[in-house]
Amino acid sequence: MTRDHEQKQGFLVARRALLKSAGAIIGAAGLPSLSALAKQAGVMRVGLGSRDMGSLHPHVATGSNDTPIIDSVFSGLLRYASPRVAIDGIEPDLAERWEASSDHKTYTFHLRKGAKWHKGYGEVTSEDVKYSLAWVRENPQSTFKPLYGNIERVETPDPYTVVISLKNVDPVFPIAVANWQGGYMICKKASEELGDKYKNQPIGSGPFQFESYRPKDNVTLSANPDYYFGKPKLDRVIFSYIPDETSRRFAFVQQEVDVIQGQASEEWLAEIQKSTPGGAIVDLLGPSRVTAIHMKKSVKPLDNLDVRKAIAHAINRDDYVQFFGRVFQPSFTAIPADYFGTMPQDRIPKELIYEFDPDKSKALLKSAGFAGGFKLETVVSERSDYLNLAQIAREQLAAVGIDLKLNVMDHGSWIAAIIKEKKGSLVWSTASRFPSAELILREFWLCSADVTKPSGVQGFAEYCNPTFDSTYQAGIESFDPAIRAKNFQEAQLIELKDVPSVPLGGLTTPTLRQGYVDLGYKVEKDKPFLSLPYMYHLNHLTSVG
Repeated sequence: MTRDHEQKQGFLVARRALLKSAGAIIGAAGLPSLSALAKQAGVMRVGLGSRDMGSLHPHVATGSNDTPIIDSVFSGLLRYASPRVAIDGIEPDLAERWEASSDHKTYTFHLRKGAKWHKGYGEVTSEDVKYSLAWVRENPQSTFKPLYGNIERVETPDPYTVVISLKNVDPVFPIAVANWQGGYMICKKASEELGDKYKNQPIGSGPFQFESYRPKDNVTLSANPDYYFGKPKLDRVIFSYIPDETSRRFAFVQQEVDVIQGQASEEWLAEIQKSTPGGAIVDLLGPSRVTAIHMKKSVKPLDNLDVRKAIAHAINRDDYVQFFGRVFQPSFTAIPADYFGTMPQDRIPKELIYEFDPDKSKALLKSAGFAGGFKLETVVSERSDYLNLAQIAREQLAAVGIDLKLNVMDHGSWIAAIIKEKKGSLVWSTASRFPSAELILREFWLCSADVTKPSGVQGFAEYCNPTFDSTYQAGIESFDPAIRAKNFQEAQLIELKDVPSVPLGGLTTPTLRQGYVDLGYKVEKDKPFLSLPYMYHLNHLTSVG
């Protein structure tokens, strides 16, 4: 029996054990309070796969424990028409119309009159938009500063007009002010009045407003009666924290929750679908979450190119396919196949495809002076998708002599550790973004993203190559999609030569809903179902039967 075969058998045994535990009959231990879960008319109950809230400030939060809540509370100037996330699927939201200058360096947005902030904080005006964009690109707490560095100035000629001037041409700038992350608008008066409390008591302008928070239990939202698209059909939405996958499965099968975040396992999903009365609807939400291992340059011996190549050759993507099933699509480049600007594998030079080759990995380690291997330590989230990715990699690295110790943390603490405290030698990322290469390239590998720099937030590999930056910028400034794609692909090749990270592939986001849930928009079978907040987008038409 070969080692590869033994390793795959090990993964299968682990997966069967996981499914067995998921099928076990359990009590209510580990579930939120039953009063929160009892079915009530006009109330949607959502089970989140995390332990607690992190931050509900839209310009800070990145985790799937927070983004579904934020998406219901806040609005952008523009929004994606669900269930699509595409440049031609953008429609008015707080801005009822917009236009670009002929050189695409100036954008003018005309705000909807009468749109109000929650809880009596007044009308949404151009001053709020100016404040919001200043916060996301200048505040030290902002997670998305690198994405807004191209804004030169924001002018407000009147309360309902916003003029945004850019430093460089960007034909697709509207996605920066659509409803996702830094594109959500925050309330100037509430932010200044509440200060740091704003992250736990958010004031937005979306269909639902913040009502209460019970630590490690739930966040409750209530309908915004003044919502500019009409009063929501739902009276309340309760987001319950149910980190244990068996407990979450149990609550869903018992119809104590209406919607849950699923586990990235095809067999787990089939089992829960089979067990749920009336059948559950399983949606594999895109855009794909870009999965990669980032190797921090300042941690020796990860500063050695041969060591990084050795790690890349130690990774066997087939093991991930076998473990996750169809929710995982392997890739040898940083951009998944369903994103604009991806580099097709048949166009990647052979020497830049780091296929699984343990002998080559060992030879590279030997040439780097680590013939006997080395020890490494890092932090990882307890959430199953991250932890499974890391545990599989640990086994693969052990096979070539690299002893990796994983310090497991709850998801919120792990996010704080890697982003705020810059911890972690190897950092696993699973990021869902607007499905175009530029956002992922800019967020993880542009020089300004390098976490050792003041502007850096998620450049975990501490990577900086000016040629990568200039190639990327040439793509951004082009109006021709073919030229944009070509430059983004060339940037990917530059990154593959430098190997700051090991691309693994794309993970869809399994999400389940009861058959009586009406999302408020049409989901067509066999067409992509895209939703950025790692959960269904809820709107004023969403309802439960």
